[in-house]
Amino acid sequence: MIPIAGTVLMARQRLRIVGAFRAEHALSGPSARKLRDLGLKDTRVLQDMITSAVIRKAGPERYFLDERVWASRHDWPVWQLALVVLGVVLLAAVGAVFLNGR
Repeated sequence: MIPIAGTVLMARQRLRIVGAFRAEHALSGPSARKLRDLGLKDTRVLQDMITSAVIRKAGPERYFLDERVWASRHDWPVWQLALVVLGVVLLAAVGAVFLNGR
């Protein structure tokens, strides 16, 4: 259960990072922004996005979102991950009820 919750949290954080770049129109080299101007901190999730080229460096401390790479690599939407978590919780609850009735 913990790994699924961690996956959901990481997906939410990736979506928040992408939203920050989109809100400031930092979508190409010339429009790149500093992380602090985007309200972002240098986190492990952000570093993973840089490593996978979703976020690209355009100069000293300036980054932009590569929409094409994001579209080809992003994970399930958060609501789909939440449904998976809900399914696992319901399955565990049904199993607990079944085992208590024995």
